[in-house]
Parts: sequence; C-alpha cells; structure tokens
Amino acid sequence: DTEKLIAHYFPNICFAAVFGQREGINVKPDPTIVHDILTIARTDKEDALYVGDSGVDMQTAANAGITACGVTWGFRPRTELEAFRPEYIVNEASEILTIAMSR
Repeated sequence: DTEKLIAHYFPNICFAAVFGQREGINVKPDPTIVHDILTIARTDKEDALYVGDSGVDMQTAANAGITACGVTWGFRPRTELEAFRPEYIVNEASEILTIAMSR
C-alpha cells in the first residue's frame, strides 16, 4: 500500500497527503487525486510540480494543469515520457530539487 511504501522509503519527510488508489475515485490520468492533494496542501497548481515515471503520469499532470517532470529511472522508457512533452525530464533525483527551487 502507498502509505507503507512512503513510510519505509521516506520516513523523515512530512507529506501533506499520501494517496494511492481509492474506492470511488477515478484513477490516473483523471486529475481528481491531484486536485484533492492541492486542496489539502493549500497549494495553487501554478506552484506544484508533478513528478512521475510514465506517460499516464504526464497525462495526469496535463489534465490537472500542472507542470510535469518525468523521471527516467522508472519502469517505462524515456521515449514514453518524451511523447507527452513534459516541461522537464530528469535523470537524477537531485535535479528535481533544483527545478523545484527555481520555480
């Protein structure tokens, strides 16, 4: 489950919200989950960065009207990310911080 993975891999990060698939909520690329998290975090979509490793993630960001950042170390090839033309594609996690700090 998503919450257990987050607790294991990111124990020192206090996330505003952690959601996996929820009953009665449309799945990605429907933007509902993104809108829910933005509401909980009290963050405007212009201040958000959607980071993902698949075309579905890039579609979700586009559907939510949020800047997309594809990561190349996921389970899908870089070409899949490129097909959706995200604003950013990164090869290292540290690049995400650089992008987030420049926004």
